[in-house]
Amino acid sequence: MRLWPFSRRAAAPVREAQPDDDTGWVRGSVHGGRPLNPDRDELDGDALLQEAYKAYKENPLAYAIVEQTTSFVLGGGATVVAQDPRVQSIVDAFWHDPENSMPLRIYSLQTELSLFGEQFIRFFVDPLTGRTVIRQLDPLYIKDIETHPDDLERPLRYLYSPPRSSPLSSRERGIGGEVWLLAQDILHVTINKVSSSLRGRSDLAPIIPWLRRYRRWLEDRILLNESRAAVVWDVTVAGAGKPEIERLRTQWAKPPRRGTVLFHSEAEAWKPVAHEVNAGDAASDGRAIRLMVATGALLPEHYLAEGGNANRATAAEMGLPAMMRFKRRQELLRSILTTIVSRVIAEAVRAGRLGPRVNRAILVQFEELTTSPLDHVADAVGRLSSALAIASEHGWVNQQEARRLWWRFAGQADESRPQDATLAPNA
Repeated sequence: MRLWPFSRRAAAPVREAQPDDDTGWVRGSVHGGRPLNPDRDELDGDALLQEAYKAYKENPLAYAIVEQTTSFVLGGGATVVAQDPRVQSIVDAFWHDPENSMPLRIYSLQTELSLFGEQFIRFFVDPLTGRTVIRQLDPLYIKDIETHPDDLERPLRYLYSPPRSSPLSSRERGIGGEVWLLAQDILHVTINKVSSSLRGRSDLAPIIPWLRRYRRWLEDRILLNESRAAVVWDVTVAGAGKPEIERLRTQWAKPPRRGTVLFHSEAEAWKPVAHEVNAGDAASDGRAIRLMVATGALLPEHYLAEGGNANRATAAEMGLPAMMRFKRRQELLRSILTTIVSRVIAEAVRAGRLGPRVNRAILVQFEELTTSPLDHVADAVGRLSSALAIASEHGWVNQQEARRLWWRFAGQADESRPQDATLAPNA
Protein backbone atom coordinates (compact mmCIF):
# COMPACT_ATOMS: atom_id res chain seq x y z
CA MET A 1 0.00 0.00 0.00
CA ARG A 2 1.10 3.52 -0.73
CA LEU A 3 1.09 5.97 2.17
CA TRP A 4 0.11 9.55 1.44
CA PRO A 5 1.47 12.24 3.76
CA PHE A 6 -1.27 14.73 4.53
CA SER A 7 -0.27 18.01 2.91
CA ARG A 8 -2.97 19.98 1.11
CA ARG A 9 -1.38 23.38 1.04
CA ALA A 10 2.04 24.92 1.19
CA ALA A 11 3.26 25.31 4.72
CA ALA A 12 3.65 28.79 6.10
CA PRO A 13 7.22 30.04 6.41
CA VAL A 14 8.83 28.72 9.55
CA ARG A 15 11.86 29.92 11.42
CA GLU A 16 15.12 28.05 11.56
CA ALA A 17 15.48 25.23 14.05
CA GLN A 18 16.42 26.30 17.55
CA PRO A 19 18.04 23.36 19.36
CA ASP A 20 17.72 25.14 22.71
CA ASP A 21 13.92 25.19 22.74
CA ASP A 22 14.02 22.61 25.52
CA THR A 23 17.11 23.00 27.65
CA GLY A 24 16.38 19.75 29.50
CA TRP A 25 16.63 17.70 26.31
CA VAL A 26 20.33 17.04 25.80
CA ARG A 27 22.27 14.28 24.12
CA GLY A 28 23.01 11.46 26.51
CA SER A 29 26.32 10.27 25.06
CA VAL A 30 28.24 12.80 27.14
CA HIS A 31 27.29 14.83 30.18
CA GLY A 32 29.48 17.76 31.01
CA GLY A 33 32.35 16.33 28.97
CA ARG A 34 32.49 13.05 30.90
CA PRO A 35 30.74 9.66 30.65
CA LEU A 36 27.23 9.59 32.05
CA ASN A 37 26.86 7.70 35.33
CA PRO A 38 23.18 6.73 35.64
CA ASP A 39 23.59 6.10 39.37
CA ARG A 40 24.46 9.76 40.03
CA ASP A 41 23.54 11.89 37.03
CA GLU A 42 20.06 12.54 35.70
CA LEU A 43 19.27 10.55 32.59
CA ASP A 44 17.94 12.66 29.75
CA GLY A 45 17.30 12.67 26.03
CA ASP A 46 18.63 9.75 24.01
CA ALA A 47 20.26 8.19 27.07
CA LEU A 48 16.94 8.03 28.92
CA LEU A 49 15.16 6.46 25.94
CA GLN A 50 17.85 3.83 25.56
CA GLU A 51 18.13 3.06 29.28
CA ALA A 52 14.34 2.80 29.65
CA TYR A 53 14.13 0.37 26.74
CA LYS A 54 17.05 -1.66 28.09
CA ALA A 55 15.42 -1.87 31.53
CA TYR A 56 12.12 -2.95 29.93
CA LYS A 57 13.89 -5.73 28.04
CA GLU A 58 16.18 -6.99 30.79
CA ASN A 59 14.80 -6.04 34.21
CA PRO A 60 11.76 -8.01 35.46
CA LEU A 61 10.62 -5.17 37.74
CA ALA A 62 10.73 -2.59 34.92
CA TYR A 63 8.89 -4.97 32.61
CA ALA A 64 6.23 -5.61 35.26
CA ILE A 65 5.73 -1.91 35.95
CA VAL A 66 5.15 -1.05 32.28
CA GLU A 67 3.05 -4.10 31.48
CA GLN A 68 0.90 -3.81 34.61
CA THR A 69 0.07 -0.23 33.72
CA THR A 70 -1.01 -1.32 30.24
CA SER A 71 -2.99 -4.26 31.62
CA PHE A 72 -4.91 -2.08 34.08
CA VAL A 73 -5.51 0.81 31.67
CA LEU A 74 -6.45 -1.31 28.65
CA GLY A 75 -7.09 -4.74 30.13
CA GLY A 76 -10.52 -4.95 28.52
CA GLY A 77 -9.60 -3.13 25.33
CA ALA A 78 -11.35 -0.04 24.01
CA THR A 79 -14.35 0.62 21.80
CA VAL A 80 -15.41 3.74 19.92
CA VAL A 81 -19.14 4.44 19.69
CA ALA A 82 -20.60 7.10 17.40
CA GLN A 83 -24.11 8.51 17.57
CA ASP A 84 -24.55 8.49 13.79
CA PRO A 85 -24.52 5.05 12.09
CA ARG A 86 -22.77 6.51 9.04
CA VAL A 87 -19.97 7.84 11.23
CA GLN A 88 -19.81 4.47 13.00
CA SER A 89 -19.16 2.72 9.69
CA ILE A 90 -16.22 5.07 8.97
CA VAL A 91 -14.86 4.51 12.48
CA ASP A 92 -15.16 0.73 12.17
CA ALA A 93 -13.42 0.73 8.79
CA PHE A 94 -10.49 2.65 10.25
CA TRP A 95 -10.43 0.68 13.52
CA HIS A 96 -10.27 -2.73 11.81
CA ASP A 97 -8.18 -1.69 8.81
CA PRO A 98 -5.30 -4.23 8.65
CA GLU A 99 -2.89 -1.32 8.18
CA ASN A 100 -4.03 0.15 11.50
CA SER A 101 -5.16 -2.90 13.51
CA MET A 102 -6.34 -0.62 16.30
CA PRO A 103 -7.57 -3.40 18.66
CA LEU A 104 -3.88 -4.37 18.97
CA ARG A 105 -2.24 -1.01 18.35
CA ILE A 106 -3.89 0.60 21.37
CA TYR A 107 -1.78 -1.65 23.61
CA SER A 108 1.36 -0.61 21.75
CA LEU A 109 0.38 3.05 22.12
CA GLN A 110 -0.01 2.76 25.89
CA THR A 111 3.06 0.55 26.43
CA GLU A 112 5.38 2.81 24.45
CA LEU A 113 3.86 5.95 25.97
CA SER A 114 4.67 4.58 29.43
CA LEU A 115 8.09 3.34 28.31
CA PHE A 116 9.30 6.41 26.39
CA GLY A 117 7.15 9.13 27.94
CA GLU A 118 5.86 10.32 24.58
CA GLN A 119 4.36 9.18 21.31
CA PHE A 120 4.67 10.64 17.82
CA ILE A 121 1.75 9.43 15.72
CA ARG A 122 1.99 10.22 12.04
CA PHE A 123 -1.12 10.41 9.82
CA PHE A 124 -1.18 9.23 6.22
CA VAL A 125 -4.31 10.15 4.27
CA ASP A 126 -5.51 9.21 0.79
CA PRO A 127 -6.87 12.57 -0.48
CA LEU A 128 -9.32 10.83 -2.84
CA THR A 129 -11.00 8.40 -0.46
CA GLY A 130 -10.15 9.88 2.93
CA ARG A 131 -8.74 6.57 4.10
CA THR A 132 -6.42 7.22 7.06
CA VAL A 133 -3.46 5.15 8.21
CA ILE A 134 -1.41 5.90 11.32
CA ARG A 135 2.14 4.99 12.25
CA GLN A 136 4.10 5.34 15.50
CA LEU A 137 7.45 7.08 15.07
CA ASP A 138 10.35 6.09 17.32
CA PRO A 139 10.97 9.02 19.72
CA LEU A 140 14.71 8.29 19.49
CA TYR A 141 14.65 9.51 15.89
CA ILE A 142 12.87 12.81 16.62
CA LYS A 143 15.88 15.10 16.98
CA ASP A 144 14.28 18.52 17.23
CA ILE A 145 10.91 20.24 17.60
CA GLU A 146 10.37 23.68 16.14
CA THR A 147 7.68 25.78 17.77
CA HIS A 148 6.01 29.09 17.08
CA PRO A 149 8.28 32.00 18.06
CA ASP A 150 5.70 33.35 20.48
CA ASP A 151 4.06 30.12 21.65
CA LEU A 152 6.11 27.24 22.99
CA GLU A 153 3.07 24.96 23.04
CA ARG A 154 2.37 25.35 19.30
CA PRO A 155 4.69 23.03 17.33
CA LEU A 156 5.32 23.83 13.68
CA ARG A 157 7.39 20.87 12.54
CA TYR A 158 9.45 17.92 13.77
CA LEU A 159 12.95 16.91 12.66
CA TYR A 160 12.79 13.17 11.95
CA SER A 161 16.07 11.33 11.41
CA PRO A 162 15.41 7.59 10.97
CA PRO A 163 18.04 4.98 10.00
CA ARG A 164 19.05 4.93 6.37
CA SER A 165 17.04 1.76 5.86
CA SER A 166 13.81 3.62 6.66
CA PRO A 167 11.44 3.61 3.65
CA LEU A 168 11.23 7.39 3.25
CA SER A 169 11.05 8.62 -0.29
CA SER A 170 14.01 10.47 -1.74
CA ARG A 171 11.76 13.52 -2.06
CA GLU A 172 11.17 13.58 1.69
CA ARG A 173 14.66 12.64 2.80
CA GLY A 174 16.99 15.55 3.42
CA ILE A 175 20.70 15.75 3.99
CA GLY A 176 21.92 12.87 6.15
CA GLY A 177 18.52 11.16 6.02
CA GLU A 178 16.76 13.89 8.02
CA VAL A 179 13.33 15.24 7.13
CA TRP A 180 11.15 17.96 8.64
CA LEU A 181 7.58 16.71 9.22
CA LEU A 182 4.81 19.30 9.43
CA ALA A 183 2.96 19.44 12.74
CA GLN A 184 -0.37 18.87 10.97
CA ASP A 185 0.84 15.37 10.10
CA ILE A 186 1.90 14.52 13.67
CA LEU A 187 0.04 13.93 16.93
CA HIS A 188 2.59 14.39 19.72
CA VAL A 189 1.53 13.09 23.15
CA THR A 190 3.70 13.57 26.26
CA ILE A 191 3.57 12.53 29.93
CA ASN A 192 5.62 13.25 33.07
CA LYS A 193 6.75 16.72 32.04
CA VAL A 194 6.35 20.35 33.02
CA SER A 195 4.51 22.79 30.79
CA SER A 196 7.71 24.46 29.54
CA SER A 197 9.24 21.19 28.31
CA LEU A 198 8.76 19.91 24.78
CA ARG A 199 9.52 16.25 25.46
CA GLY A 200 7.98 13.69 27.78
CA ARG A 201 9.76 11.42 30.25
CA SER A 202 9.43 7.70 30.78
CA ASP A 203 7.49 6.28 33.72
CA LEU A 204 10.74 4.44 34.51
CA ALA A 205 12.87 7.61 34.66
CA PRO A 206 12.77 8.11 38.46
CA ILE A 207 13.52 4.47 39.25
CA ILE A 208 16.17 3.40 36.73
CA PRO A 209 19.06 4.03 39.20
CA TRP A 210 17.19 2.03 41.87
CA LEU A 211 16.50 -0.78 39.43
CA ARG A 212 20.22 -0.94 38.77
CA ARG A 213 21.02 -1.01 42.49
CA TYR A 214 18.48 -3.73 43.19
CA ARG A 215 19.84 -5.84 40.39
CA ARG A 216 23.39 -5.50 41.72
CA TRP A 217 22.17 -6.30 45.23
CA LEU A 218 20.51 -9.50 43.98
CA GLU A 219 23.63 -10.50 42.04
CA ASP A 220 25.76 -9.99 45.16
CA ARG A 221 23.39 -12.15 47.22
CA ILE A 222 23.52 -14.88 44.57
CA LEU A 223 27.32 -14.88 44.61
CA LEU A 224 27.38 -15.04 48.41
CA ASN A 225 24.94 -17.93 48.46
CA GLU A 226 26.97 -19.76 45.83
CA SER A 227 30.04 -19.31 48.00
CA ARG A 228 28.13 -20.76 50.95
CA ALA A 229 27.47 -23.93 48.95
CA ALA A 230 31.21 -24.29 48.29
CA VAL A 231 32.56 -26.41 51.17
CA VAL A 232 36.20 -26.00 52.22
CA TRP A 233 37.85 -29.03 53.83
CA ASP A 234 40.13 -28.45 56.81
CA VAL A 235 42.44 -31.50 57.10
CA THR A 236 44.60 -31.92 60.20
CA VAL A 237 47.37 -34.58 60.13
CA ALA A 238 48.84 -35.29 63.55
CA GLY A 239 52.63 -35.40 63.69
CA ALA A 240 53.08 -34.93 59.93
CA GLY A 241 56.13 -33.13 58.64
CA LYS A 242 56.37 -30.88 55.61
CA PRO A 243 57.03 -33.74 53.10
CA GLU A 244 53.94 -35.61 54.29
CA ILE A 245 51.79 -32.48 54.09
CA GLU A 246 53.06 -31.75 50.56
CA ARG A 247 52.24 -35.33 49.55
CA LEU A 248 48.67 -35.02 50.86
CA ARG A 249 48.27 -31.61 49.19
CA THR A 250 49.28 -33.14 45.86
CA GLN A 251 47.02 -36.16 46.41
CA TRP A 252 44.00 -34.01 47.18
CA ALA A 253 44.67 -31.21 44.69
CA LYS A 254 41.07 -31.76 43.59
CA PRO A 255 38.54 -31.84 46.43
CA PRO A 256 36.51 -35.01 47.00
CA ARG A 257 33.41 -35.30 44.86
CA ARG A 258 29.98 -35.06 46.40
CA GLY A 259 29.08 -38.32 48.15
CA THR A 260 32.71 -39.48 48.48
CA VAL A 261 33.43 -41.68 51.49
CA LEU A 262 36.76 -40.89 53.16
CA PHE A 263 38.91 -43.48 54.90
CA HIS A 264 41.79 -42.37 57.09
CA SER A 265 43.59 -43.23 60.29
CA GLU A 266 43.24 -41.46 63.60
CA ALA A 267 46.21 -39.34 62.55
CA GLU A 268 44.00 -37.42 60.08
CA ALA A 269 40.97 -35.28 60.90
CA TRP A 270 38.67 -33.97 58.09
CA LYS A 271 36.41 -31.07 58.90
CA PRO A 272 34.12 -29.23 56.41
CA VAL A 273 34.11 -25.44 56.74
CA ALA A 274 31.08 -23.57 55.33
CA HIS A 275 30.93 -19.84 54.64
CA GLU A 276 28.54 -17.93 56.91
CA VAL A 277 26.50 -15.66 54.62
CA ASN A 278 23.81 -14.48 57.05
CA ALA A 279 21.38 -13.94 54.16
CA GLY A 280 18.54 -13.09 56.52
CA ASP A 281 20.39 -10.01 57.75
CA ALA A 282 20.17 -8.44 54.28
CA ALA A 283 16.45 -9.06 53.68
CA SER A 284 15.50 -5.61 54.99
CA ASP A 285 18.06 -3.99 52.68
CA GLY A 286 16.51 -5.60 49.63
CA ARG A 287 13.01 -4.59 50.71
CA ALA A 288 14.14 -1.00 51.24
CA ILE A 289 15.38 -0.84 47.63
CA ARG A 290 12.17 -2.43 46.33
CA LEU A 291 10.16 0.15 48.27
CA MET A 292 12.05 2.92 46.48
CA VAL A 293 11.21 1.27 43.16
CA ALA A 294 7.55 0.85 44.12
CA THR A 295 7.32 4.44 45.37
CA GLY A 296 8.86 5.83 42.18
CA ALA A 297 6.52 3.68 40.07
CA LEU A 298 3.48 4.81 42.14
CA LEU A 299 2.57 1.18 42.77
CA PRO A 300 1.88 -0.64 46.05
CA GLU A 301 4.57 -3.05 47.16
CA HIS A 302 2.44 -6.15 46.66
CA TYR A 303 2.11 -5.31 42.95
CA LEU A 304 5.82 -6.07 42.64
CA ALA A 305 5.82 -9.63 44.01
CA GLU A 306 6.05 -8.56 47.67
CA GLY A 307 2.82 -9.80 49.22
CA GLY A 308 4.15 -10.91 52.59
CA ASN A 309 3.78 -7.50 54.22
CA ALA A 310 0.12 -6.84 53.45
CA ASN A 311 -3.15 -8.60 54.19
CA ARG A 312 -6.18 -8.43 51.94
CA ALA A 313 -7.71 -5.34 53.54
CA THR A 314 -4.44 -3.46 53.57
CA ALA A 315 -3.72 -4.42 49.97
CA ALA A 316 -7.12 -3.08 48.89
CA GLU A 317 -6.47 0.27 50.57
CA MET A 318 -2.95 0.49 49.16
CA GLY A 319 -4.26 -0.16 45.67
CA LEU A 320 -6.52 2.91 45.62
CA PRO A 321 -3.80 5.49 44.72
CA ALA A 322 -2.56 3.19 41.96
CA MET A 323 -6.10 2.86 40.61
CA MET A 324 -6.50 6.63 40.54
CA ARG A 325 -3.24 6.88 38.57
CA PHE A 326 -4.47 4.22 36.13
CA LYS A 327 -7.72 6.16 35.71
CA ARG A 328 -5.75 9.32 34.90
CA ARG A 329 -3.82 7.41 32.26
CA GLN A 330 -7.06 5.94 30.98
CA GLU A 331 -8.46 9.44 30.51
CA LEU A 332 -5.32 10.41 28.61
CA LEU A 333 -5.75 7.37 26.34
CA ARG A 334 -9.38 8.37 25.85
CA SER A 335 -8.25 11.82 24.72
CA ILE A 336 -5.62 10.35 22.36
CA LEU A 337 -8.04 7.93 20.73
CA THR A 338 -10.71 10.62 20.49
CA THR A 339 -8.26 12.92 18.69
CA ILE A 340 -7.20 10.16 16.28
CA VAL A 341 -10.74 9.06 15.43
CA SER A 342 -11.94 12.66 15.11
CA ARG A 343 -9.17 13.21 12.54
CA VAL A 344 -10.37 10.12 10.66
CA ILE A 345 -13.93 11.46 10.57
CA ALA A 346 -12.74 14.90 9.44
CA GLU A 347 -10.80 13.34 6.55
CA ALA A 348 -13.88 11.35 5.52
CA VAL A 349 -15.87 14.62 5.46
CA ARG A 350 -13.17 16.33 3.34
CA ALA A 351 -13.23 13.43 0.88
CA GLY A 352 -17.02 13.64 0.57
CA ARG A 353 -17.74 10.28 2.23
CA LEU A 354 -19.70 12.06 4.96
CA GLY A 355 -21.77 15.21 4.77
CA PRO A 356 -20.47 18.44 6.33
CA ARG A 357 -23.36 18.53 8.83
CA VAL A 358 -23.06 14.95 10.01
CA ASN A 359 -23.11 14.39 13.76
CA ARG A 360 -19.43 13.72 14.63
CA ALA A 361 -20.00 12.92 18.31
CA ILE A 362 -18.09 9.84 19.48
CA LEU A 363 -17.38 8.17 22.79
CA VAL A 364 -14.32 6.06 23.67
CA GLN A 365 -15.25 3.41 26.22
CA PHE A 366 -12.94 1.40 28.52
CA GLU A 367 -13.47 -1.30 31.08
CA GLU A 368 -14.13 0.36 34.44
CA LEU A 369 -11.33 0.18 37.00
CA THR A 370 -12.12 -0.75 40.59
CA THR A 371 -10.29 -2.07 43.65
CA SER A 372 -13.43 -3.57 45.22
CA PRO A 373 -14.27 -7.28 44.89
CA LEU A 374 -17.17 -7.97 42.53
CA ASP A 375 -19.42 -9.35 45.26
CA HIS A 376 -19.06 -6.12 47.24
CA VAL A 377 -19.76 -4.07 44.13
CA ALA A 378 -22.88 -6.09 43.35
CA ASP A 379 -24.16 -5.70 46.91
CA ALA A 380 -23.52 -1.94 46.87
CA VAL A 381 -25.25 -1.54 43.49
CA GLY A 382 -28.24 -3.46 44.81
CA ARG A 383 -28.59 -1.15 47.81
CA LEU A 384 -28.08 1.89 45.59
CA SER A 385 -30.82 0.76 43.21
CA SER A 386 -33.28 0.29 46.08
CA ALA A 387 -32.44 3.70 47.53
CA LEU A 388 -32.86 5.46 44.20
CA ALA A 389 -36.16 3.67 43.56
CA ILE A 390 -37.52 4.92 46.89
CA ALA A 391 -36.22 8.43 46.21
CA SER A 392 -37.86 8.44 42.79
CA GLU A 393 -41.21 7.24 44.19
CA HIS A 394 -41.24 10.07 46.73
CA GLY A 395 -40.30 12.64 44.12
CA TRP A 396 -36.96 13.47 45.68
CA VAL A 397 -35.21 12.91 42.34
CA ASN A 398 -36.59 12.61 38.84
CA GLN A 399 -35.98 9.58 36.65
CA GLN A 400 -33.17 11.17 34.63
CA GLU A 401 -31.29 12.27 37.75
CA ALA A 402 -31.71 8.82 39.34
CA ARG A 403 -30.37 7.21 36.20
CA ARG A 404 -27.36 9.54 36.16
CA LEU A 405 -26.59 8.79 39.80
CA TRP A 406 -26.97 5.06 39.24
CA TRP A 407 -24.51 5.03 36.31
CA ARG A 408 -22.05 7.17 38.22
CA PHE A 409 -21.95 5.23 41.48
CA ALA A 410 -22.43 1.80 39.96
CA GLY A 411 -18.95 2.17 38.52
CA GLN A 412 -20.04 1.68 34.93
CA ALA A 413 -19.84 5.24 33.65
CA ASP A 414 -18.14 8.52 34.36
CA GLU A 415 -19.11 12.16 34.18
CA SER A 416 -17.91 12.40 30.58
CA ARG A 417 -20.43 9.78 29.37
CA PRO A 418 -23.30 11.28 27.37
CA GLN A 419 -26.68 10.86 29.00
CA ASP A 420 -28.16 9.58 25.74
CA ALA A 421 -29.51 6.10 26.52
CA THR A 422 -28.30 4.80 23.17
CA LEU A 423 -24.72 5.14 24.38
CA ALA A 424 -25.24 3.33 27.70
CA PRO A 425 -23.66 -0.14 27.91
CA ASN A 426 -26.04 -2.91 26.88
CA ALA A 427 -28.79 -0.38 26.27
